[in-house]
Amino acid sequence: MNGNLDRLTLMKKNLDQQRPLSKELTRILKEDFIIKSTYHSNAIEGNRLTVFETKAVLEDGIVIVGKSMREHLEAIKHKEAILVAEEIVQQDQPFSEMVIKELHSIVLHSIDRANAGKYREQNVIISGASHTPPDAVVVPQLMTDLI
Repeated sequence: MNGNLDRLTLMKKNLDQQRPLSKELTRILKEDFIIKSTYHSNAIEGNRLTVFETKAVLEDGIVIVGKSMREHLEAIKHKEAILVAEEIVQQDQPFSEMVIKELHSIVLHSIDRANAGKYREQNVIISGASHTPPDAVVVPQLMTDLI
């Protein structure tokens, strides 16, 4: 683990030496972040879009043959939530449960309106993961504790 920390520290040092980053590089890094975080977040939930397909959907509005409308909407709405979160940060709004629920609502609005903006009420498992999410009944208190 120490080797990874050393490598990250060196990478951070190298990045800091490049500051200030150009507007073009900042834009490219932001786009890359949006695409990759959207891809990985959705893949965890079973979305079959590849990272390249996610990029095509988000940047070019391309419909991927053989992929569901839901998979497309998951990518589009995830990007929208990231952009709204960025606006919230830029406006220096406090992080709150209301903000969390608003972002959740954006992600699920066109996909699962009944659960959009609400904490889950059922227990879940993550296929292939050793982590077990907390019981649904404790989620509201855990979120309150987080804030």
